[in-house]
Amino acid sequence: MADSFQSTIPGPAGLLPQDDHSGAKSHGSDAGPGTGTGSLSDLKEKIANAHEVVKTKYRIVSESTDDFVHESPWRSVTMALIGGLIIGMLAAR
Repeated sequence: MADSFQSTIPGPAGLLPQDDHSGAKSHGSDAGPGTGTGSLSDLKEKIANAHEVVKTKYRIVSESTDDFVHESPWRSVTMALIGGLIIGMLAAR
């Protein structure tokens, strides 16, 4: 399900995660002792990229939710009421 949102994220292409597995082979057990720092910086870069992607997705979802609530407030209230009833019934068990 997470893959379906990747095509809808606007912005620079550098924010999207890449499936480049060629770098994984270069960090094998035959590498020298200096690759630990490179691996750490690569990991930090991947985490920063993932953080940016999550922020972008969150912003998109929150804006679309806000638009939906402003366009049809009664439908939103009804959906929240039904969701609350279902959660309440499940919690009462």
